[in-house]
Amino acid sequence: MRMEMEWSRKAAAAALLAVLAACGGGGDAAVSESAAGDSAGAVATGDSAAAGGPQASAGQPRSNLPAGPTTDLPPNELGRIMVLEYHRTGSPEGEFVRTLDNFRKDLKALHDAGYRPVTMRQVLEGNIDIPRGTTPVVFTMDDATRGQFYYRPDGSMDPNTMMGSWVSFKEQNPSWGPGGMVWCILPAAAHPSNFFGETADRETQREQREATIRKKMEFIVQNGHEVCNHTLYHARLDRASNAQQAMDWIGIGEDSIKAYLPADYDIVTFALPLGMWPDQKSAAWQGTYRDGKRYENKVVLEVSGGPSVTPWDTRWDPHSVDRFIVAPGALEAQLRRWEADPTHRYISDGDPQTISYPASQAQYLNRSALGGRTAREVPAAAAPAAGAAPAAAAPAKAP
Repeated sequence: MRMEMEWSRKAAAAALLAVLAACGGGGDAAVSESAAGDSAGAVATGDSAAAGGPQASAGQPRSNLPAGPTTDLPPNELGRIMVLEYHRTGSPEGEFVRTLDNFRKDLKALHDAGYRPVTMRQVLEGNIDIPRGTTPVVFTMDDATRGQFYYRPDGSMDPNTMMGSWVSFKEQNPSWGPGGMVWCILPAAAHPSNFFGETADRETQREQREATIRKKMEFIVQNGHEVCNHTLYHARLDRASNAQQAMDWIGIGEDSIKAYLPADYDIVTFALPLGMWPDQKSAAWQGTYRDGKRYENKVVLEVSGGPSVTPWDTRWDPHSVDRFIVAPGALEAQLRRWEADPTHRYISDGDPQTISYPASQAQYLNRSALGGRTAREVPAAAAPAAGAAPAAAAPAKAP
C-alpha cells in the first residue's frame, strides 16, 4: 500500500511563508503543486497522544553502559544492518502505520535479540561502537508527526509518543545505549507533520511555538539522535518543474530546519519523499539554492530495499541507502530469519578500530574505505540447521 497525504497548495505556501519568516530568510520559493506525503487514510485513530510520563535524562558514553543481551555469534562486520523506517503511530496498522504498543514491542524484541541503535551519521563515519556480539540498527522516523514526539502544555514530554516510549525504554534498559534515532523532518508541512504537530499561528503565539520547536530540536541533538532533511513539505521531487525547483525544495527545507539547530550542526542525511528521485538525480545529494547557497547530503535514504550493506562493503553507496519498512509482521519475520541463519547479519567484534569478517565475505571488503582501521578475517558462523528458514532476499527498491 502506498501512502499519499495531499496537502493543499494554499496551506503549504502559508506554512512556507511562516517558516521563511522564522528563518529570517527572504526570497521566493516555488510551491507550485500540492505536496504529496504520507496518507493518514489507513489510520483510524491518527497519531497517538495522551497524558502522563517521565522527562528524559541525558545519554551516557557507550563505554559506561552495561553490555546487556548479546549473541555468541562470531563477528561479521561485512554483514547487513537494518535501517528501519517508521512514520505514523495509529491503528489499524499498515505499511506506514505502527501502533505504539507494537513500536514498544519492537524496541524490546531488538534489544533482547542483541541489537543496539546507531545513527546514519555513525554508520557513514564507520563509528559503530557497540558491544561484541551485538548488531547495529538504525531507526529513521519520517514526517515529524505529533505521535512521534510531543511536549504537553505543562512542558513535559508525552510518554505516549515514539520519543516518549524510547526514553522510557532506555531508562529501564541502560544497555540500549544513547541516541540512535534519525528524525527526518518536514519544516513547512501541514499539521500534524510540522515539527511534530506544532499548532498554527492562530492557535499558538509564534514565540511560544518556536520555543517548543527549539526545545524539541535541542533534546534530539543533546541526547545523541540525528536530524535529517525530508524536503520542505514532502514535495515529490520527480514532479519538480526543473532541477532548480527540486534543489530549492531540498535546500530551503534544510535552512528551515537549521534555524532551530546549533550553528555548527551539519545535516548529513536526506530522506527521499516516497522514494522518488528528481530528474537530475545528483540534486538529491548536492545543489545550489537561494542565489548560490549550497547543500550537500552525504547520505540519501531510499524508501525501501531491505537490510543495507555497510561502508566497508564494495557495494555501499551512501547516496542510495536501502531502508527496511516496519510493515505489519515484517520486522518480526526478519528477526526470525536472522535467528535461523545469521550468515548475513552484522555482528560486532566490540572494537570499532577493527573490521572483522568471515572468509565468505572477503570479496566484498573495500580496503580503501577502512580509514586506518584493521581488517581481520575470522571463522564463519556455523551453518544453519537443516530445515532452517533461509535468509531473506532484499525486496526490490521502490521506483
